[in-house]
Amino acid sequence: MIAWSSAHADPAAPAPSPSAAASAQLAASPEPTALATPGSSEEPDGAELARGIQVQLARIVPIEMRIEGVTLGCKPPAGATLQAVAPGLTNLTSRSFMVELQSGDRSLFCSAMMTASRQVLAATHDLAPEAAVAETDFAPAWVDAFSTSPGALASFPGQGPYLSATLLRAGQPLYQNSLKRPIAVHPGDMVTVLVKNGPITVRAQLQAQSQASVGDSVTMINPSSGMPVAVTVTGPKIAELVMQ
Repeated sequence: MIAWSSAHADPAAPAPSPSAAASAQLAASPEPTALATPGSSEEPDGAELARGIQVQLARIVPIEMRIEGVTLGCKPPAGATLQAVAPGLTNLTSRSFMVELQSGDRSLFCSAMMTASRQVLAATHDLAPEAAVAETDFAPAWVDAFSTSPGALASFPGQGPYLSATLLRAGQPLYQNSLKRPIAVHPGDMVTVLVKNGPITVRAQLQAQSQASVGDSVTMINPSSGMPVAVTVTGPKIAELVMQ
């Protein structure tokens, strides 16, 4: 092929007009290349790998965690494929982890980090100390899974009723130590104890030696014999003893 340049031009030939030159330049220009989109096959390898990592992460993070994104700490070689996420781990609870990639006949390890959130219960309004609280006083809220509210409860505990152990502000996550059970038995109280042995239930009166809340196991005294008896408090001045 012969290269054309101004040195080979015919001196007698008229110079092209500016408009004709512009038209020729446009005609010779390649068509614009379409930009890659999330659904395009031309999407960068890194984004495809991140999606694959996110799918595998969902299998090993706690079920209540919502993965929102993954960032690789390296630039994967072109054509690299995903081999493993957090190799050797079956339960991942940290933000950072390692991934194993395959590039040709080489195995590569790359650091990675995920952003994720989890759902906790947060107070819907201010709750004063000693106030009676119930599940309806809280609503689900999404928080950072790793740096926000560690230990916050995702569901309201059973075995109530409960009182607020401290001041709870609206929007504040709920912790187990934010709740306490009301005192159901005080020292010196005579407590009605239901003694259950299979289909047979009898009542007895025992004396409490210490304070206790519903659900607590405490030792009470039989005033007739002075014998200690371990029972479970089930309500105000009420307890039960299940014979095995």
